[in-house]
Amino acid sequence: MPKIGPSRTIKELQDSARHTYHGKGRRGLPGVKTDSKQVDKEAHRQNGELAKRISKAVHSVKKSDKGGPLFVLGWRLYPNKENPYWSGRVHSCGCGCGCSG
Repeated sequence: MPKIGPSRTIKELQDSARHTYHGKGRRGLPGVKTDSKQVDKEAHRQNGELAKRISKAVHSVKKSDKGGPLFVLGWRLYPNKENPYWSGRVHSCGCGCGCSG
């Protein structure tokens, strides 16, 4: 099974978001390698449910017009580099699914 990743710290993601939020350009989020669908079908299902809920929240706040939604949101869950759970792990617990809503 593949090692999921890349791992990120909360501070790394906050710094990247802050950089973008303040109009200083984009810092792309790296793609996520996962095996959640094969390793843990329940976690994969939970990720899909989370995607639906996030999408519903976005659509309740952001406007649409006759052409459809004006914005879409993509999200990723990264293994927390600072959590000892991930030390030496070589496969997904199912929570690294890169879903979009």
